[in-house]
Amino acid sequence: MLQLNQRHNIDLPSVVPISLSGCLPDVPVVADWFADARSSACQTRASEATRAGPVDRINEEQNPFRMFLLGPFALVDAAGRSVTPKSKKAQALLAMLALSARGSRTRIWLRDKLWSDRSDDQAAASLRQALLDIHKSLGPARDLLIADKNTVWLDMDRLVLDTDLVARRERSADQVTDELLEGIDIRDPEFEDWLTLERQNWYRRLDEGRVHDVFEPRQQPSREIAKHSALLPLTGAPEMPKPGKPVEAAGRDPSSRPPGGDGQWVMLLHSPILVGAGEGGQIAAARFQNLIAKAVTDGLSIGVTDLSFTLPDIEASKQQISLPICLQLRLTFDGTMVLIELVMKHLINNRIHWLGSQAINRAQFERGEFGTAAALISQAVDQLAYFQETQANDSRLSQDGLLIDAVNAIFRLSRDDLDKAERRLEEQIQYQPRSSTFAWLSFIRTFQVGQRFNALDAHLIEEAEAYARKALELDPQNSVSLALVGHVHSFLFCEYDYAANLFEKSIRLNPALPLSWDLYAMLHCYAGQPDKAVAMARWVQELGVYSPHKYYFDTTKCIAAALAGNHAQSIAAGEEALRARPNFNSLLRYLASSHAHSGDIGGARHYLQRLDAVEGGFSINAFRGSGYPLLNTGGGQILIDGLLKAGARLR
Repeated sequence: MLQLNQRHNIDLPSVVPISLSGCLPDVPVVADWFADARSSACQTRASEATRAGPVDRINEEQNPFRMFLLGPFALVDAAGRSVTPKSKKAQALLAMLALSARGSRTRIWLRDKLWSDRSDDQAAASLRQALLDIHKSLGPARDLLIADKNTVWLDMDRLVLDTDLVARRERSADQVTDELLEGIDIRDPEFEDWLTLERQNWYRRLDEGRVHDVFEPRQQPSREIAKHSALLPLTGAPEMPKPGKPVEAAGRDPSSRPPGGDGQWVMLLHSPILVGAGEGGQIAAARFQNLIAKAVTDGLSIGVTDLSFTLPDIEASKQQISLPICLQLRLTFDGTMVLIELVMKHLINNRIHWLGSQAINRAQFERGEFGTAAALISQAVDQLAYFQETQANDSRLSQDGLLIDAVNAIFRLSRDDLDKAERRLEEQIQYQPRSSTFAWLSFIRTFQVGQRFNALDAHLIEEAEAYARKALELDPQNSVSLALVGHVHSFLFCEYDYAANLFEKSIRLNPALPLSWDLYAMLHCYAGQPDKAVAMARWVQELGVYSPHKYYFDTTKCIAAALAGNHAQSIAAGEEALRARPNFNSLLRYLASSHAHSGDIGGARHYLQRLDAVEGGFSINAFRGSGYPLLNTGGGQILIDGLLKAGARLR
């Protein structure tokens, strides 16, 4: 989960910014970028609209178009003339783009939602016709909508939505009588499902406006993710070990694998205890229980079972339960609140290893909006990882602990630790190939490329591609793999729209995973949207408050806040992270810059001297020439200006 954009010395083309206009109620309206992509994600030209804070989006010069989504759909220009296309599907297409997280959707996604009952060729032709209808209705302003061979965009900087205005006036749901997209009749089940979810999101936005609500992704990609990217090679990662390595690690007896056909270790997840739940509470409890199982399986590659055993049964069922540990969920519903308690205890002696609790609003919980309660699941996964690590003296557990050992090594960041992590992951693949193992190997390659550990990066990039493809091939529903592969595609290949889909699917599958939020926040930094990255980083800090890798999440907050000009926040988060990693060069850069912007030139020079010592000399020109993608954004210029104020050398 490395903040690779500022620690990787890789030459990347200009970034493709993405827009999350209207997504964050607690973040001021900031520069939303619009990408006009003509050939590929890495060959674009971007226009930047810089704003200092909240602005009036009714300004006709900057926002000549108004879109009405409440009530019947309509689109009008600055003079009040209707430019609404006649086709209902063309209207629906515009609405779907406007309500998307970035003002854009892939052609595949749009075809799936509007023409799901047609063949691919027929759907593609229908989409082309709808785009022609829209361009015809827009006339001279047809560049409001741009499409290339993969993606369709709306220029959100030239468009004001009535939903944004209503939400900004802080109306509650019962004060808004117009229905979202009232009367639109597409008669496609995929569109109807999308519309139902959007209406739920709209009312929740009015009622709640909470960070963890608006961050919930709107849609899950409906096609297999492995089919989305043309960059993925036709052949997967090598199934066999590298030449010269034995198929089985030296001295390992294949019969020592854990019992069961898939070789995965299994732990007990008790059925939840419910007090005063009612029907709605029982459904929500099942969802929360499923989320726990998903987090454990994806994060630790540990299987779960909900079988309940008495002590004699446990002794007789070692072929089914491999870990002598269990999780138990208890939910107490009382009035408008629900108390969530999650306990981890030993199966044999019933000793409690960890207990966490959180009280949240009952209505939110029953709607499946778990919010801060998701942090309990993140903590439970960390505690399970620690327990598994402490059991490494058991030969069977040590084999299954290879992945955890590798991940811990990755977070220590040094070249030696990365080499160690790679060896552990390769050993894990020999023991049992898993999706997350290949994903972590792919992730390591991005760090090796960024830090220039090897003068020839081409083979590392090819391996990253192959490992990423293999990870999604083995399990396209693994939330950890989705997040790691999303980072690979955003950092190495500039496929920001594709990467964002991966992150959103990861978050939908497992909203309790700090990794997904952390790397998604960094994607916003790449795209020049640090304010939104700051909001996500705050949420990551809540989820990972007790994580052994907390300094990593603090680093994300430091980077995002510095790029957004929030230097006090950047300094607080960066100095907290620096206690765990005192020679972390990325932190030293941002701390030097933020201290200089804050007027503390002495502190800025102190960190700049430490940076010089760590890097063996630091200069602005070398920094610019290293290809850091953020340096072309407004936040990147803030970083450079601060380093110059601190006294950094130009050459």
